[in-house]
Amino acid sequence: MADDLQGLKDALAFSVNLIASEHFISAGMSSPWSVAKFAKTDKDKEQVWRLFQECVVASLATSAIMGYLLGSWEAFFWGIVGAVSVMIFVGSQYERALDGTL
Repeated sequence: MADDLQGLKDALAFSVNLIASEHFISAGMSSPWSVAKFAKTDKDKEQVWRLFQECVVASLATSAIMGYLLGSWEAFFWGIVGAVSVMIFVGSQYERALDGTL
């Protein structure tokens, strides 16, 4: 039973942090398509990365808090994996948008 509960905690941490990370991005930033279309100056590009960094910090903080609340190092690990996986994917989309390869 304890292993089943740990698996549930791990799945919860992974999925909730994955979704939360996506929400931080969508709440704080324009889509990669909009960025590709409208971010033309270096100042625009710096602003995109500054906002992205804020989303990364919020995502990792949420993951750490959830791991703490679930009382499990495994849940902490899977929460970080969920958040980081979204950030890698979304970061690559913004990079492509800013370099014109989107």
